[in-house]
Amino acid sequence: MTVAEPQTRRSVLRVRPGQFVVTPSIHQITTRALRYLHSGFSIHLRGPAGTGKTTLAMHLANCLARPVMLIFGDDDFTSSDLIGSQSGYTHKKLMDNYIHSVLKVEDELKHNWVDSRLTMACREGFTLVYDEFNRSRPEVNNVLLSALEEKILTLPPTSNQPDYLQVHSQFRAIFTSNPEEYCGVHATQDALMDRLVTINMPEPDELTQTEILAQKTGIRREDALFIVNLVKTFRLKTTAEKTSGLRSCLMIAKVCAEHEIVATPNHADFRDICADVLLSRTNLPIDQSTTILWEILNENPTESLPVVEETGSPNASALPPDPLKEHEQKIYNYLQQTRKASFHEIYKTLNLKQNQAEKAVRSLLQKKLLKQQDQFYILFE
Repeated sequence: MTVAEPQTRRSVLRVRPGQFVVTPSIHQITTRALRYLHSGFSIHLRGPAGTGKTTLAMHLANCLARPVMLIFGDDDFTSSDLIGSQSGYTHKKLMDNYIHSVLKVEDELKHNWVDSRLTMACREGFTLVYDEFNRSRPEVNNVLLSALEEKILTLPPTSNQPDYLQVHSQFRAIFTSNPEEYCGVHATQDALMDRLVTINMPEPDELTQTEILAQKTGIRREDALFIVNLVKTFRLKTTAEKTSGLRSCLMIAKVCAEHEIVATPNHADFRDICADVLLSRTNLPIDQSTTILWEILNENPTESLPVVEETGSPNASALPPDPLKEHEQKIYNYLQQTRKASFHEIYKTLNLKQNQAEKAVRSLLQKKLLKQQDQFYILFE
């Protein structure tokens, strides 16, 4: 996901879709979230660090096709950081000497009010992305209550603006948060949570993590899958499960791809990268976590995964000799007719259960019979 240059001096963002990876599980969460947003509700994405909450929030904001106001929760926040404050003065002096014998002087001094991001979003109907909002103190977020429920934002009384602002009908808010046991996180008031639709963000599944690594770093899918399983096993054995392993996987895959390091257990550089990235992500003593990592690497085959040279894109005549499963064949034939389709279109049109379609699509991707472009699946041509 890339962000365009600020459209105004107040950091209004135009979000453009970048290399956002859509898998069946991500598509399902996106569909659920957009359903609530289009119905006028604000949503709350909750889950461990590294599960892609902020990335998904920006993707949802892009789907709403409105400018975005981005706020990061901070313990030092005050209500003025959300709604605005007085900033400086305007001095106006008028001297009228049109009649020589009469001198009229008017001298005016008034405060200048500067809107902050929440006020701007409510006024203009922008999308507010409030990242890790529970890092701000609960009393600061109280200003959101009336904006989300009564659609009225209360402003401090000043001489040059109303005390109340009617919230624009297209205003939407997307919140993200980490669990309350995280350091620096405050408990959230029930009144605010009652106004939000909370969607729990679990650890991304194996297919999602593999696709993210392959598309973001350019690493082979076989290597991406190996890295995902390696990090998952290490986290389970070291009980480092409070955060997602996706960031660790991305770091390892990116370094390997950019420096042409083979992702194989017997490669010294690969072992060093894994140690540097993973050993600091556990509370176990360094010698104990190091022993666990070496055991995991030594349990894997000592030879590199076979390199498959892609001499050309497979077609119908190049299908693997093993017969495709019934669901895979249905999807393959359907895409031959339609050229491209989203996951939702596939399982609805073919009357498949969602888990059946997900397994079939995953299998076709692994066999390199399908490829993914944005939210659509297409056949190799």
